[in-house]
Amino acid sequence: MMIRTAFFTSRADTEPTPETLEVASLVRQTLSGDSAAFEGVILRYERRVVRLATKLLGVTEDAQDAAQEVFLRAYKYLHRLDLQKPIDPWLMRMTVNVCRNIGRNRQRRQNTFCHCENPPAPAARETRCDPYRDVVEDQERQMLWKALNSLPEKERIAVTLRDIEGLSTSEVAAILETSESTVRSQISRARVRMKDAIDEMLGGRQ
Repeated sequence: MMIRTAFFTSRADTEPTPETLEVASLVRQTLSGDSAAFEGVILRYERRVVRLATKLLGVTEDAQDAAQEVFLRAYKYLHRLDLQKPIDPWLMRMTVNVCRNIGRNRQRRQNTFCHCENPPAPAARETRCDPYRDVVEDQERQMLWKALNSLPEKERIAVTLRDIEGLSTSEVAAILETSESTVRSQISRARVRMKDAIDEMLGGRQ
């Protein structure tokens, strides 16, 4: 699923979008003491934050807890924001960091970022009369999720942002505060590991 936002830009000199300006206004109101204005920020970004957290943690309840923590931190550190820049990458970076902490605390013994028995539920399908196809798609989704879950933490996060969230390499690098070459290496290794894991689940069949 490719997910794009109007907030990301690879050019620092691009004019802010109307939505970016509106969010900046909400932030200024919040910093001036209008707590209700921050509710507007939450309403704009809550679904996006929960969606990413669910993909990183695999459990809806944990993702909701993560989202609450993200917005608590965001409120605390709003004064650090550069209001000339979009807030989206900042929130996504914060979401990744919060999910890292939750995943480590929850699965320290497994030494993985998360260990999800069941993948997040897919978006509602259109009604169709092909139950066999539904079963096959569910099996494929289970294998992909297990393969994703088997990745080292950094590779898992990078490939989630790049291949599932649909962000560009430069956007992922900005969120993770690393270089594009590092992101490319992480994603390349992740894809190879996932292919190997799926091949193993299929009994070594190519």
